[in-house]
Amino acid sequence: MIIDNIYNFLIIHLSKPLSGINNFPNIIQGIGLALLTILIPLAIAVLADIYQKRKEDKKEYAYLDLHVILDNVFNIKLLILSVFFIFLPVLFWEILIGLDKLISIHFTFIGILLFTDIIFKVSRWVKGNVFEFRFSYLRKLKMYNDIEIVWSSIWKVENINYQNEKEFFMIFSSKIDKLLKSNKKSLKTILKLLNDFNKFINNRSIYFLAVIKEIFPKLLEWHFKIWQKGHKRLDDKDKVNEFIIYSEMSGIMDSILNSIEERSLKEKKIFSFFTYFKTHAENYKKELIIIDNEKYYYAESLFNIFYPVFFENIAKSRSSYKIWKHYFPKEWKVTKKNLEDKENVMSKISLRMFSEWAQERIWQIQATPDWELDEVLMNLFPELNPRLWAIILIFFHTPYDDNRVKCVIERLWNFGFIGRARLYPGDIADKEEESKRKTIKMVQSAEKVEIKNTFELTYLLFKDQFSKENLEKYIKSLKELKYEEPKIEKKRLELLNVFNEMIKFS
Repeated sequence: MIIDNIYNFLIIHLSKPLSGINNFPNIIQGIGLALLTILIPLAIAVLADIYQKRKEDKKEYAYLDLHVILDNVFNIKLLILSVFFIFLPVLFWEILIGLDKLISIHFTFIGILLFTDIIFKVSRWVKGNVFEFRFSYLRKLKMYNDIEIVWSSIWKVENINYQNEKEFFMIFSSKIDKLLKSNKKSLKTILKLLNDFNKFINNRSIYFLAVIKEIFPKLLEWHFKIWQKGHKRLDDKDKVNEFIIYSEMSGIMDSILNSIEERSLKEKKIFSFFTYFKTHAENYKKELIIIDNEKYYYAESLFNIFYPVFFENIAKSRSSYKIWKHYFPKEWKVTKKNLEDKENVMSKISLRMFSEWAQERIWQIQATPDWELDEVLMNLFPELNPRLWAIILIFFHTPYDDNRVKCVIERLWNFGFIGRARLYPGDIADKEEESKRKTIKMVQSAEKVEIKNTFELTYLLFKDQFSKENLEKYIKSLKELKYEEPKIEKKRLELLNVFNEMIKFS
């Protein structure tokens, strides 16, 4: 209603001559100058604040806010246009006649409205309603250079309000999604955006990264899409440069997922991590790309980054028992049944990743007990006897010369010290004799089952190394050796007993 009244006033009254003089140009000039008088102090205050922040190295949103103020609050292009609409008709008022004057009044009216709207925007900004402008600007932003600068400015900020941080990421993810669907010119921009997010990832809370359902699943989705797009360019000579950029992106995504996994283990947010990670892994476990008859499985790439971090940190986690018992999928553990299941690719990957990780640690022969290796060995292989399995792995992975058993015995055995929790006679002292006998029998039976499972898996995995012929050679070599040092002699006798039992089992 007010706008209509102003409009009617301009049309009916201001275009009429007053005392022989057309008063319209004078009034419009007065309105225009009044609006400028209001805007200029506000502009100086806002820009001075931004300048002071940058001068004092207070980088919270500094570059973002500069872009928002120029493009979304003042809206420089619109501001210039509104000034032209207000003052240009005044300059040519004397030569305008009839309908031209009426049209110029419409333009002037539009200019005043646009200028007034800018003043109100600046006023809302000064009052502190900044996030609505930031979000609005980011949603509309399309220039690659501006995109790169402002998002770096955002992710540098620590302790962002939960709702605002989530909204930032929702806009960020929509930009990444659009760029991934765009042409190759956008690849370097994606690389820069992901790199900045990764660079400042420790500024984000683990709750934000691992718990909020819109965040971690989206990061996993990007990991797959980038892997897929990169591998599709692997055999195309014309797209070598694109493949290189996608490889760099994959490396950044690997780093992001590693950071989230490690922090989830340390900061007790692993339940959410496994919930999303397991769903993602199951959804894409059969995804592959065939190049020159060679198969590249996405699951291999995914677990290549998951397991090294998991193996190194699980023993240090205060939630390790819960993780192995409740969160870590049973299908991923290494059992004979899982390995023989053709549909279960996860267990096979688990075995391969463990073997690579364990072999390197066994080769190092560190003097202190390797509790990390013990922790993984006992829980990743839930049906095996931990001590027996450790001895077999030490024997299999130890570098050797002409006398293999001698090398194994004389080296340090630095893992295989953790056993499964059981009830022993000392724990059941208060029970009746019959109850004791039953308990002891159950313990012995469980141990026999574990030993049987261990030998079965050994023959499944290392059939050639532990053939009957080789076992007989190992036993013969062991019998020929004897040591004065009790600890070494004990290892010789233990290994001899293992091989004797293996021959009986075979």
